[in-house]
Amino acid sequence: MKDIRDSKKVVETFSSVKEFFAGLWAKPNVRRWTIEGLVSIAVGILAAFLTYHTLNKPKSLEVSKKGAEAPIVEGEAEVNGEGLPADDPDADVVIEVVEDVGDAPAEFTDVAEEVAGWSNEEIDAAISERSEYISNTKYASVVNSFWESKRGVTDVAWQSMHMFDTDAKLYTAADFEGMSPEAIHAAKNEIYARHGYSFKDQDLYNYFMCYIWYNPSVMPADFSESVFNETEVKNLDLLNELDTM
Repeated sequence: MKDIRDSKKVVETFSSVKEFFAGLWAKPNVRRWTIEGLVSIAVGILAAFLTYHTLNKPKSLEVSKKGAEAPIVEGEAEVNGEGLPADDPDADVVIEVVEDVGDAPAEFTDVAEEVAGWSNEEIDAAISERSEYISNTKYASVVNSFWESKRGVTDVAWQSMHMFDTDAKLYTAADFEGMSPEAIHAAKNEIYARHGYSFKDQDLYNYFMCYIWYNPSVMPADFSESVFNETEVKNLDLLNELDTM
């Protein structure tokens, strides 16, 4: 008797569950959500299956026997269009691989002793930083004729060099013939600049700031001409006579 009652309860429970789900399925939104959910699950499973097989597919690289036996060596020229048909118009073309040197740093020579230990990259970077001063001084454009005619320098290398070796070589008036007043004035003040003199004249200050060797570390009030050696003193006397500015 107890088993019969239990069976009836099971049937009643199953009927209640069936009626509950039947009632839910009768609602349009529930049917739509159910279908969309099942479709999403199916698409997800399919995508996972395809991704797994794609990523785990064995990869192979076919190389011809001829290519494997005679690989191309970098820098080696292909001579007489090897591998092309005899009637191909490019059969006689010689192809050479040329190393790209477009980004190679400039070669700086005859640089000032203050930057003699710098690499080409360091000099190039310092020149780029100082180049903003060129447009803020009248001397840079005027003195360019000196660099071109007297020193044969036509690029930015002048920013790493001294105009004259006034600390080691005695000059005469003939060495300054044909130079503009601005160039002579700059040459005279270069003797001071090489000892860190900080110019009050903004035009001169900006001009020497173009040079990467210039380090304005001594204010005029603290500067002493006793730092000049005998050669510098004699050259300074000469330039004072020639300077008309």
